[in-house]
Amino acid sequence: MKDWQFSGRVTAGAGQGSGFTSRDWVREAFIAAVGIDPFPGTLNLQLESDSALEAWTKLKASPGIGIPGQQGACDARCYPVRVAERVPAAIVLPEVAGYPPAQVELVAALPMRQHLDLSEGDEVLVQASPRGLVTAAIFDVDGTLINSVDAYHIAAGRAAAPLGYSVTHDMVRQALNSQQPFWNVVIENPAERTADTIANLRRDTMRHWADVLDEHVSVFPGLRATLEGLQAGGLRLAIYTGSRGESFGPLERSGLLEFFEIVLTADDVEEAKPHPEGVLRCLEVLGVAPAEAAYIGDSVPDMGASHAAGARAVGVLTGAANSAALSAAGAHDLAADHAALLRILLPQR
Repeated sequence: MKDWQFSGRVTAGAGQGSGFTSRDWVREAFIAAVGIDPFPGTLNLQLESDSALEAWTKLKASPGIGIPGQQGACDARCYPVRVAERVPAAIVLPEVAGYPPAQVELVAALPMRQHLDLSEGDEVLVQASPRGLVTAAIFDVDGTLINSVDAYHIAAGRAAAPLGYSVTHDMVRQALNSQQPFWNVVIENPAERTADTIANLRRDTMRHWADVLDEHVSVFPGLRATLEGLQAGGLRLAIYTGSRGESFGPLERSGLLEFFEIVLTADDVEEAKPHPEGVLRCLEVLGVAPAEAAYIGDSVPDMGASHAAGARAVGVLTGAANSAALSAAGAHDLAADHAALLRILLPQR
């Protein structure tokens, strides 16, 4: 089924969802299949209308995405959906005899009852995650096309160590997702955040960057095949990064920059993400309407920029944010890796 939706009423489950979704192999399976690291438990819906039951019956007849059972658990299928028009989720259908035909179990990276303020008996809309509705894909770079987030942690750590400061992975991710000035996160004492200190730390970080880039940064595995697949599917490709292009080396060396019709950096815009300026400028050059485009990124500001531009927000789990943070920021779709973008952005075959 290419386009469907139905509503169901929130109901109590059997109480086994939390234990199941907390298993490591289950979490890994859902991340790989639909980019969701499931919050413990499931949201259970009871379908009451004939139209809802008909839509669910037709959907169940399609293959879905298989999740092989382990440790005595049954096989299952899952179907990417959006809940209440704003939470990326997946219906999970256990492959067991006698499963209730009017029951639907949903997993998401967020606690849906709390996030959507749901109570027993509330009606909830479930929609297909649409495919093939875009003609252009705009990509962030750091953490999205190349594995540079951890590399920045290394370079900043080398710059900070002589002054007695420690830089952690969590600090880097916090700054990238919250838009806090990075060195304000690292330097806890405001009195120590002098203009000269921060200027020197920025300078020394970039002094280390070239070596760290060569030693630690590469394009993500399978990226070329994904870009080739998207182009073969008719999508036009662009880049908009909030950096000044300091990380382009791996893309240039691998010959991947040639896939992108336009490349914009922070030097080309006046407003930083989550402002939509960069996304909209790419679309203007491409001649593509926002509703026909997706912006693919790894951080909370990326999702904000996409929403502000009116484009489809696709969060990848390869960089700064996890699936819960991207879901809360409004991701329409989640992808564990680049290969999943072919499933998300191209029409059903």
